[in-house]
Amino acid sequence: MKLSTLTLAGFMAATSLSAAEVNVYSYRQPELIQPLLDGFTEATGIKTNVAYINKGLIERLKAEGKRSPADIILTTDISRLTGAKAAGVTQPVDSDELDAAIPENLRDPDGHWYALTTRARIVYASKDRVAPGEITTYEDLADPKWKGRICTRSGTHVYTLGLIGAMMAHD
Repeated sequence: MKLSTLTLAGFMAATSLSAAEVNVYSYRQPELIQPLLDGFTEATGIKTNVAYINKGLIERLKAEGKRSPADIILTTDISRLTGAKAAGVTQPVDSDELDAAIPENLRDPDGHWYALTTRARIVYASKDRVAPGEITTYEDLADPKWKGRICTRSGTHVYTLGLIGAMMAHD
């Protein structure tokens, strides 16, 4: 928590150096980020105002344009981060503190975004129906014998697309 709070503090400080308040637009669920925001406020004295947005965050930012009150956006995955950059609603941040705290593979090369978290994508199989070692990779799930036996998010869901994109990039 301390590293995350300091990282967030560095990020927020980099975007609004003398602000008494920071405005955050977030796709993240309140219960997941509120402790981080509370830690930031406690560490810096800077108040956070959060707008929790279920969908249309990029569209909202585009509509608001330069009048947007948002200082920071928090999204839920890499595809939304890169989508925000591609939509032109981000601006680069130059921060030695962020660069030191966040590994290069978890940030945009141009400084438009920094990842605060990563997710594990695991496969769970019933030990009563699947032999140990029968599924060891995502690629194993493509075997026709699993057709109709896999429960997963839609193939067009942003999380699934992000997973497949990462698999392709690291193949």
